[in-house]
Amino acid sequence: MKKKIISAILMSTVVLSAAAPLSGVYADTNSDIAKQDATIASAQSAKAQAQAQVDTIQSKVDAIKSKQADLKDKMAKLAAEGKKLNAQVATLRQNITERNASLEAQARSAQVNNSATNYLDAVVNSKSLTDAIQKVTAMATVTSANKNMIEQQQKDMKAVQDKQAENQKNDGIMVAAENDLANQAKELSEQQAQLKVAQLNYELTITTAQDKKSELQTAKAAAEKAAAEQAAKAKAAAEAVQKANAAPIVQLSQESTSTSSSSTSSSNSSSSNSSSSNSSNSNNSNSSNSNNSNSGSTDGTSSNTDTGGNNNSNSGNTNAGGNSSGGYTIPSTNYGSNPGTYVAPTCTYYVKSVFGSRVGDYWGNGADWAASASSAGFTVDSNPVAGSSVAVFGPNVRGGSYGHVAVVQSVNKAAGTMVIGEAINLGSGYFNTTSTVKISDANYGFIHV
Repeated sequence: MKKKIISAILMSTVVLSAAAPLSGVYADTNSDIAKQDATIASAQSAKAQAQAQVDTIQSKVDAIKSKQADLKDKMAKLAAEGKKLNAQVATLRQNITERNASLEAQARSAQVNNSATNYLDAVVNSKSLTDAIQKVTAMATVTSANKNMIEQQQKDMKAVQDKQAENQKNDGIMVAAENDLANQAKELSEQQAQLKVAQLNYELTITTAQDKKSELQTAKAAAEKAAAEQAAKAKAAAEAVQKANAAPIVQLSQESTSTSSSSTSSSNSSSSNSSSSNSSNSNNSNSSNSNNSNSGSTDGTSSNTDTGGNNNSNSGNTNAGGNSSGGYTIPSTNYGSNPGTYVAPTCTYYVKSVFGSRVGDYWGNGADWAASASSAGFTVDSNPVAGSSVAVFGPNVRGGSYGHVAVVQSVNKAAGTMVIGEAINLGSGYFNTTSTVKISDANYGFIHV
């Protein structure tokens, strides 16, 4: 009996000592589950906030797309108006050319026939005073007509410049608006992409926390089952001890020694899972540098260097007899060197920045340059000369519906190609670059400056 009592006491001690760690594990598990619930709730709230921001940005993106569509309509209307203005400019130039021919013819006639003497003879040889007065009146009428023709010539030339300046101003407004909307759309797209990444991270956090919670709940259920089993064992051991203590003590006639030992060990293990996510973003940098060197008049030269990596040498053409460049005679002009008469950062602004006073201040859009230069006395042909000619491209050949101009940097006639410096918009805004293109692409010819 003593042996049974001792065994029961030992058993109850082992069972109770094993149950204590199980209760600690159970408490820790509940705490961990509560932490995962808090993590899930926090991530879900953050995900909802990110979704709200994504929706807001999407609304802004849609608004910008609508503005871009409206802008395209306005640009189409301005392009149509530009064509009308170009037609008016062509008519004015034709009138100027015809009047020039008439005035030149009269000047030659005056030199050949010695008009001053003829006029005097006509008056002196008049048959009567009335005849003399009529002749003088007729000569005054011719002189007045010539004066009016010259005044109209000056007005038409001023009108050509004003209309081209108006065209350039409208182009500048549209280009600036287009670039601004493109930049806004790009920035919003980047923000939208970042928020999408944040949403995915929140979803990953929620999924990971839910998986962890599921594991903890499974561990909790196992701990609860083990605790119940241990409680049942503890109850049975307590009942055995109580039963043993209630039995009468029997006195033995002889002593016996018995040794009993029992050992019970139990171990509980918990596993921990960890998840980590790494994200990396890389930034690409684009750089473009172009060095352009141009020579012109030998009378005065100004050198301008900009921070974008372009070294430009511009010369003023003020000689009475004109200059020579690349084997071509350059007319005498009084153009300014400031590229601000053109819209930055377009192709015309780029070429003006390179050549300065060697090209006109109001030559219009890219497609207008060949006609404008030709009317100003510059040579326009199909022969590119490196460093002293402007390549002119027609509409939709290179650079869009307004035409395009570029600086000829080098020429490979054997291959039929040339390297040009230009500012061009390929869909994401204007940027300065150098490109190798076919000589034949410059279908409006080359202006020699």
